[in-house]
Amino acid sequence: MRKLIMYIGLCMAALSVVSCQEEWKDELYEQYASFKAVIGDNGVTDIYVRYKENGKVTYQLPVIISGSTNNAVDREIHIAVDPDTLATLNDARFGREDLYYQLLGEEHYDFPSTLNIKAGTNVDTLGIDFTLAGVDMVEKWVLPLTIVDDPSYNYVSHPRKNYAKALLRVMPFNDYSGTYSTTTMQVFIKNEDGSYSQDDAIVESTRTAYVVDDNTVFFYAGLMDEELIDRRNYKVYFKFDPENHYLSLSTDNEKIKLQPANNNMFAFTVSEQMDATYPYLMHRYVIFNIEYDFVDYTSAEGVEIPYKVSGTMTLERQINTQIPDEDQAIQW
Repeated sequence: MRKLIMYIGLCMAALSVVSCQEEWKDELYEQYASFKAVIGDNGVTDIYVRYKENGKVTYQLPVIISGSTNNAVDREIHIAVDPDTLATLNDARFGREDLYYQLLGEEHYDFPSTLNIKAGTNVDTLGIDFTLAGVDMVEKWVLPLTIVDDPSYNYVSHPRKNYAKALLRVMPFNDYSGTYSTTTMQVFIKNEDGSYSQDDAIVESTRTAYVVDDNTVFFYAGLMDEELIDRRNYKVYFKFDPENHYLSLSTDNEKIKLQPANNNMFAFTVSEQMDATYPYLMHRYVIFNIEYDFVDYTSAEGVEIPYKVSGTMTLERQINTQIPDEDQAIQW
């Protein structure tokens, strides 16, 4: 009797294995079309593209056919710009229009309206050509894309909107842009006689440099940032001379009364070193000391608040030397 029970049990186990194997021959999930565009805390997908003054840069956006089996047919995926979704995001996320993400102008991008994904291929990339010369990074530029559905198409876009949409916040970069450590940079409110107290220093841990051209970035003066309504008035340009390793400051708004120290000549250093633990990882540092005065003339009507900014700013980039594509090699 015991042998009979064991025999029956073995037969049932064998049938279960065969059943599982047969099950995996069929598609368990819909083969939806979707983007690979991971949304960050800011509600969009930050993408980084090298700034080129007189040329275009191509960003490869992955397009995926999901499912547990390989894509079995050729599929022509239709892709379009989607300003409506961007408008919805702005209304839901921001209370002020001056903080809205802005639709990137057509003159700054180009991509094919269809992408052919061959049978047997589950992932392909949509090449988006960016021409970013002249883009003013005071605005937060976004290219919103969607996968277009139609009954005549041989695919269905993913029902989850964050998979069928790609809200690409375009972040051009050069050798000096990015997030700087500013824990040793101090900002002081000056007294009427021009003096200030070291005990009253205001410190921010980081400051962001935005691209202007190949060798120029801008910071917002002092502690001003991109959440400020009047941020455009407080752009301070940092122009780097890579040959002589000096940088100079300027502004296009005389009202902030920018006054750089040191005859507007600040030395900077660039150094590179390999990581002690991960030999493929290179650390690249841009370091300089800065000192300048400016006034805040918009916070209080009819009043100018004088500031002094002084200290060290440090940009660190971690670069995976095993990855050939520069934008992917940098660990943003």
